[in-house]
Amino acid sequence: MTPSTQCGPTLAIIIVNWNVCDLLRDCLAAVSASAALRPLSVDTIVIDNASADGSAAMVRAQFPWARLIESGANLGFAKGCQLGYEATDAPFVMLLNPDTLVDPDAIASMLAQMEGDDRIGILGSRLRNSDGSFQRASGGAFPTLRNLAWNYLFLNKILPRDWAPPAVYLDGDPPGVRPIDWVSGASLTFRRAAVGARIFHPAYFMFGEDMELCHRVAQAGWRVLYSARQSITHHHGASFARQSSMEVLASVYKGPRFFFRQGRGPLARAAYDAILFTGYASRWLLFSLLGLLRPNRDYHAMARFSRRYLGVMAATIFTRHPHRPAREQQP
Repeated sequence: MTPSTQCGPTLAIIIVNWNVCDLLRDCLAAVSASAALRPLSVDTIVIDNASADGSAAMVRAQFPWARLIESGANLGFAKGCQLGYEATDAPFVMLLNPDTLVDPDAIASMLAQMEGDDRIGILGSRLRNSDGSFQRASGGAFPTLRNLAWNYLFLNKILPRDWAPPAVYLDGDPPGVRPIDWVSGASLTFRRAAVGARIFHPAYFMFGEDMELCHRVAQAGWRVLYSARQSITHHHGASFARQSSMEVLASVYKGPRFFFRQGRGPLARAAYDAILFTGYASRWLLFSLLGLLRPNRDYHAMARFSRRYLGVMAATIFTRHPHRPAREQQP
């Protein structure tokens, strides 16, 4: 694939990378092998957030057709995407995680779908896990106290399924194309005219920013759609797992929490924290107990994750710095 800046690209693919050199190599190879993309119609932009694993050198040496922008710092996903966005004027933009592998026809199919319906502002694809199973975090409903309680307090295990609220994360593996509240930023294609000058709210580092974007675009009257017609493998959390900064780790809780808090009163905000804290505390205790009873299973790892998440929650809730946005303003 050849850079398309001279002729004006139809689509810009923005990939924000941090220390996942091997996964980024596979991601770019899959993009390069994508079928049915028109010559000179795609501009692939890699934002490298000061990786220390040779990612930038690898891109320069092996994928000279990709535009490499070295940010010089770990800006996070949201600001990294914005840096790439400002470097292109393509009318369609695809945000693609470096830990993804696109199917050969996925990019061209999504672009054709966007071009064929000028009411679509955002289109998300079906994501699958490394083992090929459906990834529920492909999209879902906006968080409410009801669906959070259903998901985190095990109500889905004890109450009739007919009582289930719209799920925060997709249930099952829904077919076809359908309207949806939000789709994952791991593979999200949008129309520049629907988004404007800024992709994400500046308070976000990573996590939750895709919810805010989809909400804003839908509020402006555009369609937000999930499509199972295009599948993309997502090695979920590969880059995030290598983070060590508490500020960065806190983003997994802080981002969705920031989105939920907009326009809600103090009781709803407190209930949000209580539901998630109770949910992860119970998981920590349950997985720790199961780890003692069945030590050959992976319960210890799940217990450690739950305990770490609780620590991140406590740091976010009870301290002002450095785990909260400076201001929780309306997006």
